[in-house]
Amino acid sequence: MEVFRPLRTALCVYDALRFLFLVGAFIVVQPEGAIAFPWLAAISPGALFVLVTLFWRIKADTYRLYRPLYLAGKGLSVMTTVLWLFFARSDTIRGLIFNPMAWFVVPGILFFLILGDVLSAWLAVKLVKD
Repeated sequence: MEVFRPLRTALCVYDALRFLFLVGAFIVVQPEGAIAFPWLAAISPGALFVLVTLFWRIKADTYRLYRPLYLAGKGLSVMTTVLWLFFARSDTIRGLIFNPMAWFVVPGILFFLILGDVLSAWLAVKLVKD
């Protein structure tokens, strides 16, 4: 049995919850009258994070070559989220504040998309050795 298997499982569960949060957040904040498909298509590449961590959970030695791609994706995710928070139009932020579901979207953005991605990238570096 591998030493870090429980932490790899936690990493996989985190990425699955992150993806589910993104799906829910994009449905909640979509403009009035818009259909959900274009919004959901924008986050569908995030499912690859779940698959990579699942492969690491099963057999890390075989799939360790995906670590640089995983780290690049997490870095890009953190960077775009921070830029979105700084440069989002004020009506988008106002819409989030007055939305009844904002209590889960705004803290979720801060936790799942910034802090969680930084921590998951750190775990990927520690758990999947070259």
